[in-house]
Amino acid sequence: MDNSLVIHKSSLPLRWIANTCGSISGWAILRISYYDELENFNWKYKLHSFIWKITWPVYYKWGTFYEFNFDMNGDGWNDYDSDGVPYWEQWVDWDYEDEETGDAFRVIEKS
Repeated sequence: MDNSLVIHKSSLPLRWIANTCGSISGWAILRISYYDELENFNWKYKLHSFIWKITWPVYYKWGTFYEFNFDMNGDGWNDYDSDGVPYWEQWVDWDYEDEETGDAFRVIEKS
């Protein structure tokens, strides 16, 4: 299977079936990794491998993939405020346990 992602215009019921296969294949690959960590290569490992091999290509071909575009250019996406001071230098003291609420690591701002 190649790694290039092709956008398919599949019909709605086919997409539903493919997305269901994607859920099943995700579950199967988690079980496979669990058995692999335990070095337990018995019939359950082979069964889940077979389920994954059957369901993943269906999902890959006709399923829904989402692309996340994290455009972090512009204001508000860097570690500096409007004055050019990094956020980690805006704090002066750490209170390791707040006696009123019991919270640990509450940050006290500069005055």
